[in-house]
Amino acid sequence: MTVTSLRFKDDQYQEVKALADFYGESVTTFMRRTILERLEDEADYRDAVSNLQTSHGETVSRQEVMQRLGLK
Repeated sequence: MTVTSLRFKDDQYQEVKALADFYGESVTTFMRRTILERLEDEADYRDAVSNLQTSHGETVSRQEVMQRLGLK
């Protein structure tokens, strides 16, 4: 496990702390969760871009995907 530290201006830290309090989390837990969610979002975005490039922009409807998967 790696430990790191971040520096915030006081007003920025208070904003982060307020959000952490709102979610009932410690500041550390809030920041870790937020960063990991961002990493997941970025990976999803890269996958989507790759899929669009591979498909040459061709798309299918949600209904078509459901039918192909036998879900409808």
